[in-house]
Amino acid sequence: METDEANETVAEGSSPEEETAEIDCGPAEEVLKSFPNKRRFLIPILQKIQDAYRFLPPETVEMVMAALRVKRAEVYGVISFYPQFRTEEPGKYILKLCYGTACFVKGAPIIGDKIKEIYHIGPGQTDDKKLFTLQLASCLGNCGAAPMAIIGDDTHGTIDPDKTTELLASYENRED
Repeated sequence: METDEANETVAEGSSPEEETAEIDCGPAEEVLKSFPNKRRFLIPILQKIQDAYRFLPPETVEMVMAALRVKRAEVYGVISFYPQFRTEEPGKYILKLCYGTACFVKGAPIIGDKIKEIYHIGPGQTDDKKLFTLQLASCLGNCGAAPMAIIGDDTHGTIDPDKTTELLASYENRED
């Protein structure tokens, strides 16, 4: 049976050298215990597990599939449909850049280009230091302060490329 597991790992595109430390499945087990084992609780279970880990580790998805007796396609269908779900570990700070009409017109794409230039990340990507994950938002609800972004839990309005560079540098400095 171990050979099958090893082949499955290689088939998924990772080698033993690339594997990271195993995750603690305790939080996922607690989430699963707090819900009935019914398919209708799939989304809230995934939300709670993501709250615990900041993303949905493959091991936890396997646990959900087993507990709810649902197929992989069904679970990943839900995960891929809702943009709130992440299957890869995000950076410490989620950087939501507004691309709503007001922000777009006032320079959000230029700010996005500056972020790409400095951090080498585009939408949905995380920088090499695992500090920032860039997300584009349809609207952040503060058009009067366009263009705007949310970094972690902090809202920043009337930003421009230079101000954005300074803001992100301030978050980097928090890590030093």
